[in-house]
Amino acid sequence: MIGRILATVVIVGLLGFDFMLPRFEMLQQGRDPVARADAPAAVVVVDEPMPDFTLPDLDGVPVTLSSLQGHRVLLTFERSVDW
Repeated sequence: MIGRILATVVIVGLLGFDFMLPRFEMLQQGRDPVARADAPAAVVVVDEPMPDFTLPDLDGVPVTLSSLQGHRVLLTFERSVDW
């Protein structure tokens, strides 16, 4: 009986903590006031073709999206530590 009460208190406490997390300013993401100058902004809309763009590959060679047409492409966007 005491185990159930303790488990309930812990679960309710964790849920309450979870609802409080977005309110902490240091945990909010995506509010960078400065955009990178070397990465042009592009608007991407769901269910629409992506606009053509050029990015360097791992060797520094520029690659355009249109040159990859017909291939499977996976784009990942990661925030680096040096931003």
